[in-house]
Amino acid sequence: MKINTVLFDFDGTLADTFPIIIYSFRRVFSEYEGKDFTADEIIGMFGPGENEIFRKHISKYSCVEPAIERYYYIYKNKHRELAKSSPGIYRMLQMLRARGISLGVVTGKGKRSAEISLRELEMLPYFDVVITADDVVNPKPDPQGILIAVKRMNTSVERTVFVGDSNVDIKAGKQAGVITAGVKWFRPAGFSFDVEPDMSFDSIEDFMEYIKGTVF
Repeated sequence: MKINTVLFDFDGTLADTFPIIIYSFRRVFSEYEGKDFTADEIIGMFGPGENEIFRKHISKYSCVEPAIERYYYIYKNKHRELAKSSPGIYRMLQMLRARGISLGVVTGKGKRSAEISLRELEMLPYFDVVITADDVVNPKPDPQGILIAVKRMNTSVERTVFVGDSNVDIKAGKQAGVITAGVKWFRPAGFSFDVEPDMSFDSIEDFMEYIKGTVF
């Protein structure tokens, strides 16, 4: 059966946004908690969206909402400096659209940061559906977000590919029953998946070649 839908994770898949995420979290925790978390410590908090992370890790209740607002302020104002994508990503999205494939995003980002990134990187028009951490009860690796996207896009899991760069992406895709594509184009050399995806791609060009042979 040919595929007609491609869903993407966002961070590390459509853009190299980890520098802006880590920078923004570290600034806020330094300002509100006086703590200098490492990048690995910040990554270890990932799972729920940004708002929930701050609700869990900001010790003073009255500072939670100001910390959240401060995060989004920093995230937006530093985005163009610290968040990057690749010309190949835009070529890929254009090619997929030209071939009539429905496109969606299923991300662990909250709605506000997802919209900031999609607008700043001028990617929003490519996508029919964007599912964020604010749209689900259970974040990845739970398949809920993927299944919501599949339903909203009126397609089937058998005809859907989920593209992600992390083990939680691949786990979520497998639990959802979609085809899983593990991508490494923003990952350091030598990165490997603990959970084997249905297919793996080191370059955007290789993924595009796969797509050309599998649509409709």
